[in-house]
Amino acid sequence: MQKSKIIWFTLAGMLAGYLLVHPFAMLAYFLGPQQAQAPLDFSIWGHQVHLAFSAEMLAMGGAFAFMGGVAGLGLGLWYVQKERWVAENLESQRRLVALETLKELMVTLAHHIRNANMVIGGFSSRLIKQAPGPEAQHRLEMIRQASREIDAVIDSLESLTEIEHARYTGAWETKMIDLKKELAARLQAAAGLKETLEDEPQERG
Repeated sequence: MQKSKIIWFTLAGMLAGYLLVHPFAMLAYFLGPQQAQAPLDFSIWGHQVHLAFSAEMLAMGGAFAFMGGVAGLGLGLWYVQKERWVAENLESQRRLVALETLKELMVTLAHHIRNANMVIGGFSSRLIKQAPGPEAQHRLEMIRQASREIDAVIDSLESLTEIEHARYTGAWETKMIDLKKELAARLQAAAGLKETLEDEPQERG
């Protein structure tokens, strides 16, 4: 699509150079002060325009067509580059809006989930001290460990709010991969702690 636009600009430049610039250049030369011609003699205008497209002036017309093609090529490259820049700018703006929406959503969700999770973790810690037996204490430890896992997920989600606009627009996929690794590492650490807590009652037994 972009190549076709460049080709069309080049062809348009060649046609403009041959059909417009070339005859006007000849007309301007013959109507100049170095030629003893009457500027208002329109018969001379028609003669010069006709002469511009004659076989004798084919080489000169080709030169003007070549220069017009070069100008059209440059204009086409500039136009395609401008289109690409506008498209990238619009995509960048769209991503920035999506980022702001995502950040606000993550902050809101993390706030409410963390508040509820703090209540769960706090009550489980208190109940562990008052547990009637090892089995009840172990179950409460599992609840507290699940609360820690939720905290790990929240911390990973909150890291989304730390994404800078420049990094987001240029490396969104990389940032998402990094976030996945971070979340996996946090959950793996929490799972390891959970296995340790589950093995303790067996060792005691």
